[in-house]
Parts: sequence; structure tokens; C-alpha cells
Amino acid sequence: MTSPALQVQDLEIVTPNGTRLVSGMTFEVSAGHLLGLLGETGAGKTLTARAVLGLLPRTLRASGKVSFDGRTWHALDHPEEVTHLLGTSTGLMLQNPAAAFDPMHRVGRQLIESVVHKRLMTRREATYRARELCEYLGLSDTDELFQLYPHELSGGMAQRLALALTLMPRPKLIVVDEPTSALDANLRVEALRLLRSIAEESGMAALLVSHDLGLVSRYCDSIAIVYAGRLVEYGSMTAVISAPTHPYTATLLNCGLTLDRPSRIRLPVIAGEPPSPGNWPSGCSFHPRCPDAQDHCGDERPLLTNDHDRGYACHHPRREGRTCEI
Repeated sequence: MTSPALQVQDLEIVTPNGTRLVSGMTFEVSAGHLLGLLGETGAGKTLTARAVLGLLPRTLRASGKVSFDGRTWHALDHPEEVTHLLGTSTGLMLQNPAAAFDPMHRVGRQLIESVVHKRLMTRREATYRARELCEYLGLSDTDELFQLYPHELSGGMAQRLALALTLMPRPKLIVVDEPTSALDANLRVEALRLLRSIAEESGMAALLVSHDLGLVSRYCDSIAIVYAGRLVEYGSMTAVISAPTHPYTATLLNCGLTLDRPSRIRLPVIAGEPPSPGNWPSGCSFHPRCPDAQDHCGDERPLLTNDHDRGYACHHPRREGRTCEI
């Protein structure tokens, strides 16, 4: 069995006045695997990912614990226990790849300075590592490339160089925040294909934060669905996509457009609006929008169950099989 590269237990994020933005978040990512953390805007997925790395704003407080090797646990209410691992055993790719670079310095210098400063490599080793990574990622003529400033990079070049920068110290885990939002369709596919290939070859794990269910379903091994600051369903990608248990997951899948649908149809949508962060409904947070909701769903919050590596939080889970092509 593949060992976990990331384990998160009972993560909770609260504001200074005690409002809970994220509650009871528990999940893990195996070495060499990609986990897609999906949800609508404001669901809490980005806050969850940043809390794992100890990078929450100072106005927010996290609790729970995290492990990056399956043995050592770090308390998330002491973020300094995990932030010092950033840039060594853990890495972060931002939503805007160009933001990873200082506009005042050439990209080649920035690729090697961090690992040299942290004494992870000599300058010669770092230069070799940077060239090797760039060539692997399809970036040729590194002598010329390393002399460029960030504003001289195309979107695809910036994306690949940001990935190379994250991979320089050979991290065991990287967190990727909406990696495809600034890219066109071809570059989105290529970015995730590269990430998948690197994870498989190096044993690195990746936590992929996204709202693009269709794209992530093609490249992630497992999926965790977040709604209103809570995990509502998780499991292997194949199992969840073929037979979603939670009504929210099933509704998300039904909203996906497929080639076999008629060209003139009303676009499927989820009824209602997602709740604003911290202003979660009582009971099951999804009940105001849920097609399967009953009276007690608004009074009792469902617990997250675990059944053979499948988890869901619903009073009325869907049991029937379902095939969905995205």
C-alpha cells in the first residue's frame, strides 16, 4: 500500500469572532498521487490548502494537525511548525504563475537562489538541477531562457517555470492552487499532464485546488468535494464519478456538458445560491439547495462516514450506480 505523503486531521479555521469557515476537515494524499480538492467559490478549499502549509492570514486561526511523512504530526494552531518546511519538503504553486517571480530579477537566478540560500544544493548543483527540470518540462535553450525577466515570459512558459521553481528542492508534497485558471484550453491540459507525470515518476504527492471538475477528473487519482467549509464526499476518482453518493456531487456531475447532449438545451444548474463563508445554514449546509432534502435535514448535521475508502456526509445518500462522462 502506498504511504501517505499528506495526512490532515480535524482541520478547523475560525475568525477572531469565532465564526467557523472550515470545520472537521480530514483527508490524506498518497505518495505519487494527485488529490483534487473541489468546490464552488467560497467553499473553503483554498483556505484549507493554505492552512495545511501554515499560510493562513494572521486574522484567521487554524486547529487540527497535519503530517507529511505518516509519522511526525504538526499542530496547525502553531503554523511555524509547518511553514519552515515550505521550499524544502513542501511546495506551493500560486494561481497566477507570474506572481511566483520577482519582476526585478532574471528567472534563472530566481530558480537557483532559494535552494542555494537554504543550503540544499551548491550553486553548481542547483544550476544543473534547474536546467534538467526546464528541459524535462519542454523548455529548450536554457541559456537564453535564464536571462529573461518574468514579464518577457508567455503564459505557458511562466506556468512551466513556476512548476520548475516549486520542484527545485524535490518536495514530497506540492499544493497547487487553481493551476489552470489563467491558461487556455491546450495549456490547461498540458499543465495537468505534466503534473501527473512528475508525481508518478518521482513519488511526489499533489493537492490540487480547483473548481474545474471536468478537467481534474481526468488527471487526479482521488477527489474530495467541499461545500460550505466541510468535506461532503471523498474517494477514488473512478468510484465518485461513476456512483456519487452525496446529492451535491451528483448535481455537480449533472451540470457537466457532454458531447452526446443535444445542441439546444437549457444549461443545467444547481438551484439556489451557495451560502456566504461563515454564514452556513443549520443542519446539512446543502439542504436549502438539495433535491433530496427532508425536514430533519435542516436540523441535524450529518456526520462524515467512512465506508471502504469512500466517505460522505448525508442523511439520505444515493445508493444507485451512475455513469457520468465529463
